[in-house]
Amino acid sequence: MFNNLLRLSLVLLLLPFFTYANVITLKDSAPKTYVVKPGDTLWDISNLFLHKPWHWPQIWRTNTQIINPHLIFPGDQLRLSINAKGQPIVDLIRGEQKPYIVRSPSTKQVLKSQQPIAVLPWQEIQPYFNHELVLSEQEYADLPAIVGNTKGTEYFANGDLVLVNQEALPMGEYRVVRKQQSLFNQNGEFLGIHIRHVAQGQALAPEMPQQSLVTLSSAKLEVKRGDRLIKELAATEVESVTNITAATEQRGNIIADVSQYQLSGKFSVVIIDVGSDDIARGTVMGIYQQGAAVIDAEPAQYLDETQTIERLFKQGDVLPQPWMKVGELLVFNVFSKVSYALVTRSSTVIRKGAIVAKP
Repeated sequence: MFNNLLRLSLVLLLLPFFTYANVITLKDSAPKTYVVKPGDTLWDISNLFLHKPWHWPQIWRTNTQIINPHLIFPGDQLRLSINAKGQPIVDLIRGEQKPYIVRSPSTKQVLKSQQPIAVLPWQEIQPYFNHELVLSEQEYADLPAIVGNTKGTEYFANGDLVLVNQEALPMGEYRVVRKQQSLFNQNGEFLGIHIRHVAQGQALAPEMPQQSLVTLSSAKLEVKRGDRLIKELAATEVESVTNITAATEQRGNIIADVSQYQLSGKFSVVIIDVGSDDIARGTVMGIYQQGAAVIDAEPAQYLDETQTIERLFKQGDVLPQPWMKVGELLVFNVFSKVSYALVTRSSTVIRKGAIVAKP
């Protein structure tokens, strides 16, 4: 009885330590000090210290010098130490602001203001955050379409006046969009249409039967017949994705690269088949990939090295390779059936079909 109570006491005593250790794991290669450089992100810096970089607020949370861990500037020195409870913390040694000289209209010495470093390279994400959307087939079909212009040309550029097949289109700003790709899950189920931002359009006042006039501007590509218009909405800042948490039970697959590349890597934007019912913006997921299967024969070959007919007569067992973690991603925009995510870490090229799950 006494031994049981002793064991229980030891478990209760050590439980907080093991719980914390299970959450916060320092890398063996973690530097003792690090000086923040222009272009750094909190995510990359945390990658130097932690196996799980999304836990960075927890090692800085107890530090009285870092009032807001989002506000760290180039020139600041971060110093790793262990507190009295055996917990890792990062101390901040604030870098001095260096003066510079303004020669016009008068010579004076002032302090250069600095911007704090970002959590992640949001500039990589911003173009996809407000302009790249996923719609259902019906939503896309209901959008008004560009049908031509008065010159009878097929392609249009900035300043061109085009005809749209909707009468009395409300005045205001519109986005000109184009179908980029249809999205399907691993079972072939249709999930939506990925649309791409092509240009801006301004609906004009004159009312015409069965059509409207729109002036084109800010074209990224040539606009063409069949491109659609969607009402411009107020832009949302992607920097609002600050509540970063790890996935738990969510599981899915990478089904596409937004740029339609066959292979993706760090800072690629990918689409996963997990929607708004199951996931939220700011969720971190691990990326898992399986190597090519091996035919255990003489000589050994990868399965994809052999021809289809040869496989039927090949002697030897097929040895599937295990699924291995090859990276991580952060979900930053969520739709009904799919989500956009930024690849934040990758040890190899990432292919369509890779599994995303608890990191």
